[in-house]
Amino acid sequence: MKSTRLLTTVLPLALLMILAEGCRKQEKDMEALMQAIEDYENAWASGDFGTVESFFAEDAKRLHTEPYVWDRKEIKRYFEERASQPDDNTAVFVKNAWKKERDYLEIRVEGNIAYDIFTTDKFKALHIWEKQADGSWKILYDMGMLNYPCDQ
Repeated sequence: MKSTRLLTTVLPLALLMILAEGCRKQEKDMEALMQAIEDYENAWASGDFGTVESFFAEDAKRLHTEPYVWDRKEIKRYFEERASQPDDNTAVFVKNAWKKERDYLEIRVEGNIAYDIFTTDKFKALHIWEKQADGSWKILYDMGMLNYPCDQ
């Protein structure tokens, strides 16, 4: 009789606690991802390309309108080149406007992988994020395309 009571009382309680802990972990992961996205957007908007580059994982790939896939070395070169260009306050203003015009279609966390999908009036993009050992999120794949032909 005591073992039956134990199974009907304690077991469901233990399962409930395990489920609640899983939900809290997923909420924390989503909060950390949302902060990473916000920090990444702010770095882009302010023209801080050194910081933008730091959001990419060591094995990241970038697939945009370029005719080939960029590996981590190319990503680093690109952002270092952008960072070395003279600051242009007009460009920063335009970048800030771009940040405000993002329309997120979905942001989701699935274990150690997450993604965000967004559009603007000029392009659309998908980022696949990977949770790092330290709990931070880094971009594993950055994919995007312009809403018009490249020669315009």
